[in-house]
Amino acid sequence: MRYLIADFVTEYTPKYNNLKELSESFIYDGERETQIKLSVSDSYIEQTNKRMAVPDIPKTETFAYCNAFNRTVINRHAMLVHSSGIICGGKAYLFSADSGVGKSTHTRLWLKEFGEKVHIFNDDKPVIKINGKKVTAYGTPFDGGSGIALNESAPLEAIVFIERAEHNSIYVPSSKEIIKKLYFQTAHMVDAETAQAMLNNFDELLKSDVKFYVLRCNMESEAAHLAYNSIIEQ
Repeated sequence: MRYLIADFVTEYTPKYNNLKELSESFIYDGERETQIKLSVSDSYIEQTNKRMAVPDIPKTETFAYCNAFNRTVINRHAMLVHSSGIICGGKAYLFSADSGVGKSTHTRLWLKEFGEKVHIFNDDKPVIKINGKKVTAYGTPFDGGSGIALNESAPLEAIVFIERAEHNSIYVPSSKEIIKKLYFQTAHMVDAETAQAMLNNFDELLKSDVKFYVLRCNMESEAAHLAYNSIIEQ
């Protein structure tokens, strides 16, 4: 089956319903040639499943194909950013953090506080594609277990790195801090060629129009308002 993911015509054959269902809205029946072919063996899925915090073969298949896709597109001026992505006013904003910090909790505060102004297009694994100064964020079929994996895209306005704190504050990080944080939210254990491509992506991203912030926050509604006022109504 062929899918259009982040504007890449991608071919793969999911075995389990989890990825099949998530991929349905990405099905592509156009005339463009396949750009990416993904294949993940049953043995790799089984080995990976044993290392998962909560073993679940169908979800591990989704995770495995996500990793394969990400490692491929890194060499094509694109990359996955572990984040909860929202669209507000026609622009995309990615809220990135380590698992358990509360990125999804924060974006749900936006839904609660700002209603129809905002929606989540992918709650864990959106992909960004860099084209000079312009960067586009795309939804993917890889949801991280949330079920939110919409086939949508929008110009990327900002990436916000979330840190847990008792009191809410926000600041613009240095380039060094941005690269460090991006590294931990993209891909790990890649070969030398892919690692160099990833570093090139970071450099291109820093030269783009995308803004970066670090939001140190609690999980109260005031955190969403601080972020909204600082990032959107600046």
